Amino acid sequence: MNVTFSGFYGMKNTGDDCFCKVAEWGAQHYWGADTSYFFSKKIPKLSNNAKPIMKTLPYRLQFINELLLDRHFKKNKHLVYSGGSIFHGKDWWEMEYANKNFEKYDLKIGAIGVSVGPFDSVAHEKKVIEFMKRMSFLCVRDLKSYELVQSYNLDLPCTHAFDLAGLLPMVDKLDLKARQESTKSTIGLALCSFSGKTGKVRHENKERLQILASAINTLNAKRGGDVTLRLFVFNGHELHGDMAATKEFVRLLDPSVSVELFDYVTDPMSMWHQIGECDAFLSFRLHGAIYAFMAHVPFLLAEVH
Repeated sequence: MNVTFSGFYGMKNTGDDCFCKVAEWGAQHYWGADTSYFFSKKIPKLSNNAKPIMKTLPYRLQFINELLLDRHFKKNKHLVYSGGSIFHGKDWWEMEYANKNFEKYDLKIGAIGVSVGPFDSVAHEKKVIEFMKRMSFLCVRDLKSYELVQSYNLDLPCTHAFDLAGLLPMVDKLDLKARQESTKSTIGLALCSFSGKTGKVRHENKERLQILASAINTLNAKRGGDVTLRLFVFNGHELHGDMAATKEFVRLLDPSVSVELFDYVTDPMSMWHQIGECDAFLSFRLHGAIYAFMAHVPFLLAEVH
């Protein structure tokens, strides 16, 4: 059985890339899938058996993607929404496409590791409820989503599961020797300068960065310059990514602080191993904290969304 996964993929976000990696692994491990397809134009670095079902094309050639989708779903009926806060009812054409063509392709729809809501309006909530009536199963990643779905009294099997990143140790085990043998203290840090609610850069970012840099400088001085700071850019988006905040933060650090910069890469498992080598981790990104937690690295999550 081949499966098509859908989510916010191809946006240079390590958390969403992780969903792709875990989804492909799960499809192979549990469903015996030969090929994992992704309802996207771009996907992160996965195996050779993972394929996007659309192409990046000029606007005038978008009709080609319509033909590709038609050909694909005539042969592949299993569509699974995999990971993230995707059931919010706002404009998301992949879901609109599935809703519109549900009967045409006799789609079998499910979801794993997702969140439901929050909703901006009653209309958005009703749209999601109507869509869920067409689903075969739903696995949510948080209690609030589970309770919300239960309140709808739908004839839909719903499981309170967890974020897909929780399966990372099963997908790729870590070698903890590097952390145990290191003589230096390595602190990991994942910054975030983007507000998911407003879609704008947060104005208090600079003040927060100054406070954080001051704390790192003080700690490094107390430890006699024995601190190595690893900076992780989880979101590599040109406009909404974390590099600008990360560079600003580096300028605020004392030159005596040893800094290692890990920019966004398309392989979501790269940061999984690099975070696993840290002695402690501070994250302003949810999946930075989840990565650390699953790698048994002491962490602090300070989300700004």
